[in-house]
Parts: sequence; C-alpha cells; structure tokens
Amino acid sequence: MFDYENNFDEFMMRLNTQNAIGIWWALGLSDDDTKSMTIREKFAKFKKFFEYAIFHNRIIEYDLKNQRAIFSGDEPDVVFDRIFVDFPLNKLPDHGGDRERAFLEYMYTKFDGWAVLNERTTLCIPD
Repeated sequence: MFDYENNFDEFMMRLNTQNAIGIWWALGLSDDDTKSMTIREKFAKFKKFFEYAIFHNRIIEYDLKNQRAIFSGDEPDVVFDRIFVDFPLNKLPDHGGDRERAFLEYMYTKFDGWAVLNERTTLCIPD
C-alpha cells in the first residue's frame, strides 16, 4: 500500500477528480503486494485513508446532487461509513473480491459523497 502520509500533499494532488477505483488504485490496493490481503483488510485500509484525509480537511463530504459541501461535524469514520454505506462488502469473496463484477461496477461508478480540497482552496469533485 502506498505511504500517503509521507508526502500527503503530493498524494492528494494526484487524487483530484478521481472516482473510488482511482483512489483504490492510487493507494496500491490492487497491486500484487496485496494478494494475500482479504477484501475486508483492503477495504479497512481504504477507510483508514479516507479517515486520515477527512481528519486533515483534504477530503470533505459532498452532496453531488445538490452541489454542496456537508459539514456535519461527525467523526471521520462516521462520514466514511455514510459515504460508502452501499459498498457491497458482504457480496464479495474474501480473496479476489476486488476483481469481482459487483466490486468493479460499484467502484467505477462511485463518484458521489466526497470531494477533494487541493491546496485547501480548490474543490475537486470526482468525474
């Protein structure tokens, strides 16, 4: 998995306008190095990244339909759970789950729920 904490600003610049699969790949969760990890372990690392980025005010909750940021004041784990409440974790096998159709369909089309704040002034919405 990519060490995003070491050069967080640079890593976040690479994520602007990325959908969920782009972030998954940027984190290195589909690499050969993670074959021994279960889908739950990978998803936990995905969540940990979002929590870190939300805590550091680089990812914010965003309502794509109404085109507005949501500042709920909730803890980062609560925000992540709200954004990814519909993730099909229970429909995926423990190993190779990120190669399953349900995973790919979800991750390629998941654009809503967050936006990236680059330089803390530019709002980048997944496209």
